[in-house]
Amino acid sequence: MTNDFTYGMYATLLEAGLDVGFPFLTVREYLSMDAEELPPAFIVLRHDVDRKPANALDFARIEAERGIASTYYVRTVPTVFDPDLVREIESLGHEIGYHYEDMDRADGDVEAAHVSFARHLARLREVATVDTVCMHGNPLTPHDNRDMWRDDDEFDEYGLLGEAYLSMDFEDVAYYSDTGRTWRDGALKVKDHTFGVDGGKRQASTTGDLVDLLRETPDGRFCLLSHPDRWADTPAELVTETAFDTAKNVSKYAMHVVTSRGG
Repeated sequence: MTNDFTYGMYATLLEAGLDVGFPFLTVREYLSMDAEELPPAFIVLRHDVDRKPANALDFARIEAERGIASTYYVRTVPTVFDPDLVREIESLGHEIGYHYEDMDRADGDVEAAHVSFARHLARLREVATVDTVCMHGNPLTPHDNRDMWRDDDEFDEYGLLGEAYLSMDFEDVAYYSDTGRTWRDGALKVKDHTFGVDGGKRQASTTGDLVDLLRETPDGRFCLLSHPDRWADTPAELVTETAFDTAKNVSKYAMHVVTSRGG
């Protein structure tokens, strides 16, 4: 059993960034700065709260203990949305954003998706300040939630700085995600990917690989996405989450094979 995707390993990742001297930015901070205002090197740290919101609070505390602020994108489904927990995460100095899935909710109807988006954004804004949003990418639905946006002006209509996938410059910032229980790009990142990015970036599979990459690239600009529900604080939870991700990955590989064959 690997020790990767444990709370201890996540703390090691954060401490590597601190040791190198990277400033940590929220998505709000990044999007609020002009290009010339950005630090020469930095890490934009964000989380998608898909399941197990208590894990998100654990991560928020681990970061706050080290003086780090990050962005938490929260779904508004009943199993995830906990107003008191959201308030507590924000009180620790973190940014709260809306993890929207309104194209899925509207079955691809863009107009209906915007109606849904406005309603759920308002609901989240009742308990937290929300300036940025990020799509939830369910690999089992036929829709990409980002398709509800036609141009950047639509974010202004909602009083938003932007969207974490669409508004960041990923030609300048190297994006790494733990989707699929690996930091490496590939078939497991069904919807968790950016657009127009040079594929020549250095890859990392394990969190240990990512730690090495940070230490060896002190002038880098990074965006790191992690899903707190994927990480474990106990051996039993680690076994459960590893099995859960393994089952999902088998399904993703099967979908990839069918799609690549045109079936």
